[in-house]
Amino acid sequence: MKNFMLIIMLFAQLVLFLPCSLLGEEEKNEFIEPVRLENIVVRSTKEADELTTKIPVAESTCQVATTPADVLDTMSGIDISRSSLGTPDRNMIRIRGLSEDRYMVNLDGRPLSGAGVYGGYYIDWNMLSLQDIEEIEVIKGAAMAEYGNTLGGVINIVPREPAEELEIKFISGIKEYETCDTSVMISKRVGMFGFVAGGGYRESDGYLRNNDLERTDASFNFSYYFPDEGKIKLGVRYNEGEYGMIVGNKKESPYYDNDYPESDEDRLVGPGFGWIPGRSLGEKSYYKKERSDWDVAVQKKIFGVDWEGRWYLSDEDRTDYIYEMADRDLAIKRDCPSDYSWGWSFKGEKIISNHTIKAGVEGNYLGYGGTDYKYVDTSYVRGHFTDSDDEHELSKLNSAFIQDRWSLLSSLDIYLGVRVDDYKADNHECEKTEDTPVSPKFGLFYKPVPSVETFVTVARAVNFPTIPKYYWYYNGYQPPDRKDLAFEDAMQYEIGGTYKGVKNTSISAKIYYYDIDDYLRWIFGYSPSRVVYNINNVELTGFELDIESKLFSNFFAFGNYTYQSTDKEGDILDKSDISDEISELPEHKFNVGVKYERDDGSLAKLTLKWVDSREVPLGEAKTSKTGKMDDYFLLNCLVKYPVWKDHGYLYAGCENILDKDYEESYGYPMPDRMFFGGVEIKF
Repeated sequence: MKNFMLIIMLFAQLVLFLPCSLLGEEEKNEFIEPVRLENIVVRSTKEADELTTKIPVAESTCQVATTPADVLDTMSGIDISRSSLGTPDRNMIRIRGLSEDRYMVNLDGRPLSGAGVYGGYYIDWNMLSLQDIEEIEVIKGAAMAEYGNTLGGVINIVPREPAEELEIKFISGIKEYETCDTSVMISKRVGMFGFVAGGGYRESDGYLRNNDLERTDASFNFSYYFPDEGKIKLGVRYNEGEYGMIVGNKKESPYYDNDYPESDEDRLVGPGFGWIPGRSLGEKSYYKKERSDWDVAVQKKIFGVDWEGRWYLSDEDRTDYIYEMADRDLAIKRDCPSDYSWGWSFKGEKIISNHTIKAGVEGNYLGYGGTDYKYVDTSYVRGHFTDSDDEHELSKLNSAFIQDRWSLLSSLDIYLGVRVDDYKADNHECEKTEDTPVSPKFGLFYKPVPSVETFVTVARAVNFPTIPKYYWYYNGYQPPDRKDLAFEDAMQYEIGGTYKGVKNTSISAKIYYYDIDDYLRWIFGYSPSRVVYNINNVELTGFELDIESKLFSNFFAFGNYTYQSTDKEGDILDKSDISDEISELPEHKFNVGVKYERDDGSLAKLTLKWVDSREVPLGEAKTSKTGKMDDYFLLNCLVKYPVWKDHGYLYAGCENILDKDYEESYGYPMPDRMFFGGVEIKF
């Protein structure tokens, strides 16, 4: 397979540097700019238009109980791993096989990634409402110096800007399993002032046992626009929810309930504890979570430089209510503030002749609050139930970067960038860790003829240990042959291009190869809880193909295919039969779809997704036993029809039309056929 991929890359490089004269005839082909197909459009940014994909969210919000995973679901290079209907999941979205602790997620230019402690999540996608979001941008890979502490790339969540005319949008819908979702958005600009406000409510009984949820959220963004250029923006987002912990439901259990599918248990929470033999997680177990995000941003052009300064704060509180199965009694009640993080950034950008230069400095500081045990019944549970203090700024990352996109010729741009990251982690129970790597970046963007765009990027990328990995390296199981804790250090190579020589059609292809040293592995099941260690080397290789086309009139089509493979060496603890691979990644997958769309808002869409089988280690990778998730087809449809010109729409659809049994995460079956419908009103 390595030789095969090498041949493809050599062939792609040959095509990349073909003389323009050999491609000249393509300039005669009529071409219309790419149309919006399945909500995915390659779009321009000043730094790298060829590497950025923009996905509007408006269409996805009609699917009822939409999360960012639904918006990105049919994108090439993206793997979705949900385990429930609306409750938080670990590693829900992967970029080229890399989970959210290995890539950046930004909201309006500021990081969203949290501490990830106490059973919390680096990104809780299900708490992120979309009613005030305009689009989601995806940059795969770490080719841009502006973005650090990432291997997989960047997901930028872009909020709506205040509308010149008053805009009001109301959406309400229902779905199977007594799921309902309602949201409202109001936007207006008056002179130098503008605002965007949103709110939503969502609830569901869920389809797994004890899988219910209830969530409310609100957001408000206020902008003041300077008389000449620039603005000051103040924003706050608040989210509150109660989420049921999935109760294990196996036929061999004395507490099996055949009203629900068989599934594994998922407590969703930490710190960990053990059940007294014969006891287990019971009905009514849930947690309540509150999260607020505060932002201040100033954008101003001074002395010909576009300056941007930001300050932000994220504060997340959680209270766990854990009940025992047999007696249905409360076993634990505790407060676990799982995230208290803040940061700042200051950047400037200026165009000088044929150079677009951008530089900046930033700081990101992760921490969390102390645990406060309100109630513990030791006749049900065992463990260490000791209150703990706040750990604010446990992880500190200060960075600086500079990058230049140089238009050397009318058809050739060179990108040069460098980034310096200073990482510190300091906990009284662990050794102090500090690293300051330098990451150079290089890119070549070549357009031999108007209908062909190509690029090559080479970059060093680093990813530092998260707070949980840092803590459990020193406090978990410590095998004798384990190396010292190190950050993940990668060289990334990518080559790609887009061909637009066929009328109304865009064809894009990308090949990438990531060579990652000291890949961090995390495995539960080793006393006292888990083990964290570095794998010597992991290689990720992939190919992505995207085709979008306007068939005729109002009919559009899209298709994409993803191939990805992994190989690892030096995994000292993996005893599984698939020890040369990273688990849970499908090798092949594709998406195809057709859409009919009119200017009056009428819409009909049909999409088909196929995902290859996956094999994952069981027994916490201590044995050679593995579990298999079968391949599956997923057929979905959506219909939207205007019943009040320019103001009112009815929509309906069906997910999993073929009623397939499938899993995205091992041990957690996904829902069967689900119908949904609702109304959208806007002014």
